[in-house]
Amino acid sequence: MADGYDQMVIDIDNLNQFPFAGYQKVIDFIASDIENDSRLGKCRVLDLGIGTGTLEARIKPEKLELTGIDISDKMLEIAQLKLPTARLFCHDFRKGLPEDIKNDKYDIIIATYALHHLDFIEWLDYIHYLSHHLTVFGKIYIGDILFVNEGEKRACQTENIESWDEAEYYHVFETIVSRIANHLAISFVKLAFCAGVIIVENYHECTLHPDELLIKY
Repeated sequence: MADGYDQMVIDIDNLNQFPFAGYQKVIDFIASDIENDSRLGKCRVLDLGIGTGTLEARIKPEKLELTGIDISDKMLEIAQLKLPTARLFCHDFRKGLPEDIKNDKYDIIIATYALHHLDFIEWLDYIHYLSHHLTVFGKIYIGDILFVNEGEKRACQTENIESWDEAEYYHVFETIVSRIANHLAISFVKLAFCAGVIIVENYHECTLHPDELLIKY
């Protein structure tokens, strides 16, 4: 899929169809948030499931010290052409971080359209694991097929039953909030009927008010 992946995803998004409706908004939101964060000079970024490097290609190279992980050699070949200074690993992120970086910390950790391969308990455990790889005031951005509540998810499934993949796990913000680890703060930006961005920070470093937990664009 690597050679035609980028265009395939964009075509589905342009038609506003499940599962990639909102994809470009998700990518643009995360890239813009990193680019415009005045607290960060050059930031250490880890991208889990980096694919062809579409997101980071939208950020000024001087802003990034980039490490990327993907299970596809071909995807990484394309990403390396776009991002020649990136440090890339062919690795299954579900097994944790590669040995070379297992003790590293990052200002930003990104996972776009990747963590829906984890069931709910695995998802929660993995976010907890990643939180220990954040620098002070670091953030985790999860852009994916995400829903505000179970009713919204069920409605989407009914409308898109033919393209709904039962082997994947599409998570619900309200359920995540009720089960997230106590040391983590979480917020959600809804960007399309089936897409959004979850932002996770270590709680003692976060100043979000409860009313700011859900942002609709």
